[in-house]
Amino acid sequence: MGKEHIDASVGLRFSLTLFERYRKNGVLRAELQHVPGVRGRCKGYIQLVEGKVTSSYVEDREGRRHSISATILAAVDDERGPFDWQLAPLPAPPSTAKAVHTFEHATYNTPVPKVIAPLDLELLRGWSAKQKLMLSTVYEAIDSRKDIESLKKEVPLQANVTEEALRVLLSLGVIAIN
Repeated sequence: MGKEHIDASVGLRFSLTLFERYRKNGVLRAELQHVPGVRGRCKGYIQLVEGKVTSSYVEDREGRRHSISATILAAVDDERGPFDWQLAPLPAPPSTAKAVHTFEHATYNTPVPKVIAPLDLELLRGWSAKQKLMLSTVYEAIDSRKDIESLKKEVPLQANVTEEALRVLLSLGVIAIN
């Protein structure tokens, strides 16, 4: 596939072990066949947050989603595969713990973030509603005029949470910083 995907077709069990060890974030996906309870070919999806499986499902040919455990998908992969699993990386959800330190900023103007793409919260399946709300709050406050320091004062979140949300938005490719 593209450079943004990681090939995980060496076997799902082995790949999941490595992704857990290296605390990878993203969505594993593959074209599958012979999945219990699903007729014909389907697409399998496994959401990873810091290497842990947070959700897994298959999507049938009609686009309906069926919840299924990653253990069953691994068994199908062992018996009928290995299938061509690809990991599409996603950034880690923002932590809810306080940061050990905050960045010290000089008195000059900090960079100005601007929105360059819509924010699709549906891509962030492993994230809590609170984390999605924090991210969208910062995203909606960006107007291409306020610098980072102004945003940190305006947004009703702690400064370190706003900074982390900006980093996540930047890594998602929905904002740019001038």
